[in-house]
Amino acid sequence: MNVCEKGVIFALSYELERLLINGLFILLPIFIFQMFWVDRNRVKPDLKMPAFLGLLILSAILCMSFPVEFSKGFLFDLRHIPFIIGGLYGGYLFSIPIYLAILGYWFFFGGDGIFVNVPVITLIAVCVPLISKKYLAQNMKKKIILSITIALISSLLIILLANMLWKIPVNHENFPFYYFIAQGLSMWIGVYLIETMVRNYQMRKELVKVEKMSIINQISASISHEVKNPITITRGFVEALGDEESPEKRREYIGYALEELQRAEDIIQGFLKLTRPEEPCLKNINISKELAYTVHLLKPYAKSFSVKIETDGIENDCFILGDSQKIRQCFINLIKNAIEAMENGGKLIIRLKTSSGKVLIDIIDNGVGMTSYELENLQTPYFTTKEKGTGLGMVIVFNIIKTLKGDIKVKSEKGKGTHFTISFPLVSR
Repeated sequence: MNVCEKGVIFALSYELERLLINGLFILLPIFIFQMFWVDRNRVKPDLKMPAFLGLLILSAILCMSFPVEFSKGFLFDLRHIPFIIGGLYGGYLFSIPIYLAILGYWFFFGGDGIFVNVPVITLIAVCVPLISKKYLAQNMKKKIILSITIALISSLLIILLANMLWKIPVNHENFPFYYFIAQGLSMWIGVYLIETMVRNYQMRKELVKVEKMSIINQISASISHEVKNPITITRGFVEALGDEESPEKRREYIGYALEELQRAEDIIQGFLKLTRPEEPCLKNINISKELAYTVHLLKPYAKSFSVKIETDGIENDCFILGDSQKIRQCFINLIKNAIEAMENGGKLIIRLKTSSGKVLIDIIDNGVGMTSYELENLQTPYFTTKEKGTGLGMVIVFNIIKTLKGDIKVKSEKGKGTHFTISFPLVSR
């Protein structure tokens, strides 16, 4: 390879490098605008913002500062791309400032192609903003086609004017090919990135709406699920009043019904506090009494399912640091689920014991049981094995136990039943 050939290759690689730099200058305003305005401030990508105009002007000036010379004696750059983008997205509000900035650059720093470029950029400044509104109403595909068409027309005008004024042949050293490819490809990438930025913002906005609606649905379902339990229990005691003649039993049933109605009110108040969450109010509670209360409360419900409840050790006092209402809520969910798992009747064993500074509570049923897949998804919101379940009861149980520094383990086999083991740290009375 002789010296002349090496010189040609070096010059060609140098101009390709400059062309890539011009392409970088086209992408620069889009990336900076997204990084420092759209992503950081979470604002709508309003392409008529002064910041975006300033970035387009900067892009045009940088392109003019690093021209490319693929054809001897003819320099070109990609200044038309940010100029056309400004006219399409910002109308005359952007077109005129960019036009003045390009002329100002020529006035202060000079340039050989002023007589070729001034008619073309003047035409762009006047005509492109006229179609801005129609352009913005199109979909991405049509926007890309229209913008590339405008870029190629401006390229064609530059080539024709160069031929007329400087007598450069239209097919001079493959110059038109390079120029057309550079203009069209740069315009395609620029418009595609802008439209993708706008579309991504709209998608994020829609996702926020969906997330908010999901939260509302979760809260509504949670309230429905948790309030349903005390109402169901209250209904059972009210129905039992009609069959009970003993005044003492009637007073007892009324007391339980009123307590459950109070619990329903407390649950609703607890959900209202979600907007201003407070630290849980923990105190020493006798978990044996809470468990015994829940068992006694759910005996009528168990009777309606032909379920016999057997207890062991719940008469022994055991104290933990907790919240009485939340512990009851947890026990009611677990025992009620166990009863409902035995549709054809069965036996429910509830056992309480202490071991290694902990209180252990076993809730064992011989109901339908769960598969390994159901066990894995037990803590997943809205996952339920019941036909009319909300899929939130067990989520609430796990959250309550975790909040009270407890632990829960589950063993189950399909068709044989389920065994829950709950543990809490013991505290002194």
